[in-house]
Amino acid sequence: MGVTEEPQPELDLGALQAFYQVARLGSFSRAAEVLHRSQPAVSRQVQALEAALGFPVFAERRPRVLLGDAGRALYAYAERILRLCGEAVQTMDELRSLDCGRVRLAASTTPGGYILPALLARFSARYPGIEIHLAVARSAEVARRVAGGDADIGVLSEGMAGAEFFVQPFVADELLLVAAPGHRLAGRAASADALAAETLLLREEGSGSRRAVESHLEREKWRFARVLTLGCSEGIKRAAAAGMGLAFLARFVVAGELASGTLALVSAKALPPRVFHLAVPREARMSPAAAALHAFLQQAAASAEAHARTE
Repeated sequence: MGVTEEPQPELDLGALQAFYQVARLGSFSRAAEVLHRSQPAVSRQVQALEAALGFPVFAERRPRVLLGDAGRALYAYAERILRLCGEAVQTMDELRSLDCGRVRLAASTTPGGYILPALLARFSARYPGIEIHLAVARSAEVARRVAGGDADIGVLSEGMAGAEFFVQPFVADELLLVAAPGHRLAGRAASADALAAETLLLREEGSGSRRAVESHLEREKWRFARVLTLGCSEGIKRAAAAGMGLAFLARFVVAGELASGTLALVSAKALPPRVFHLAVPREARMSPAAAALHAFLQQAAASAEAHARTE
């Protein structure tokens, strides 16, 4: 036999506001004046709040209102809730006329170089008065900037969540094994033995894509004859096209080269899709400009996902 859960009390925002003003001012009549309500109406709202909670919030009501233990605890929450409601209303008012503003955006190399530019162009066409500063760095640096308040929004690799910021999925990508079109493995299936004779081109330490590749190599027990480290995806892409070795690169990075034939796919066990995340500071209030860009990126990601499902 299942256990029936007790229904949680529902707090009415108007009643919470009435309680807060009575507690703050120490008087029902003064609270009624501030709220532009009648004193009986304020009393009824406080009584309704107490009925919903199941206990009184005031220890005394005359000659001066005094909070009980429950009331003191509730007062702290009411103050935070009403402040957040005020900020939400203010932000919505500011969003109605977004003709200026500045957003500090930080992104890891793949989204910063290959995913965001087209999206930011669309956003700028919609909000030409908003100035966007995009910093491209490794995921660890992006996480540090968001956590430290040096970036309003971050786009970073999965596995970089921190207590100082919220993350949510943004876009998915996959790492493809590519080589020069004249390479002996171009367009062919590559066994572990075949890969063991090859050179692998890798990103620098601390890169999210390098972590993903190294995890995959360890899981599959793949070994390469030599590993060369290059500092950026563009450098790796050019080196692979020149025949220096094989490389795992994001589909976003090599889509044009695969279409033109500058690079070719090497068939091997695919890496799991890699998800980039949006990150925003947990505590700081987002400016209207940052909130507009955050909402735009969320909408763009949702539209892209819906489009992918219908293909």
